[in-house]
Amino acid sequence: MSTKNIRDTRRAEIIASARNLFSRQGYHGTTIPEIARGAGISTGLIYYIFPSKEEILLACCEDAAAFYLDQFKRTRHITDPLQRFDIIVRELYMSLDRGSKQLIIVYRDISSLKRETRQRILLSIKKLDDHFIELFEEGQQAGIFAKDIPELRVLAANVLALGHQWALQKTWRFKPEISLETYIAVQLDYFHVQLLGRQAKRDTPDAHSVEPGVEPGQAL
Repeated sequence: MSTKNIRDTRRAEIIASARNLFSRQGYHGTTIPEIARGAGISTGLIYYIFPSKEEILLACCEDAAAFYLDQFKRTRHITDPLQRFDIIVRELYMSLDRGSKQLIIVYRDISSLKRETRQRILLSIKKLDDHFIELFEEGQQAGIFAKDIPELRVLAANVLALGHQWALQKTWRFKPEISLETYIAVQLDYFHVQLLGRQAKRDTPDAHSVEPGVEPGQAL
């Protein structure tokens, strides 16, 4: 195994250990030695890869954002923009559901991070917004999405925000009356109205079906 592959493997092990500990003990309640023990490596090796615990939290956030962005690449063979949107949103919300504990940590501790680190986290979120906007514009150019959708960036931000709402509030606000499947279906109906305008009642692809080659991903 090459030096780069070894480093990438160790990096992934550190992030996995940190996610587990952050979710159970909180960011501030977790120490670098604990992360090292969880990853089965030395504390010195962690500092060789990550200069600080803050950089580990940032890596956790950036890895999650990279996973979300990868959904756009994995579904680009789907020619119908609305069907592609539905599949991406479904995978995004399912992933946020699985990673809800980590999301709570980010919301709780982000204000204590350095401004530069907060900006890097926000940049990864804006990249996700940009990909949704590109998809919206593609649908408009194809004549499928309404031309007069107000403020595409706000609509893109709402997609992620409503996913966060489920992840952060599911246990005390929605469950057991509302399941994740119901939540996703209702939100997709809402987004369809925004995207299609007067065409919102058109026969849309079944959002519960997944195109061949599109497999469920990993948690946040």
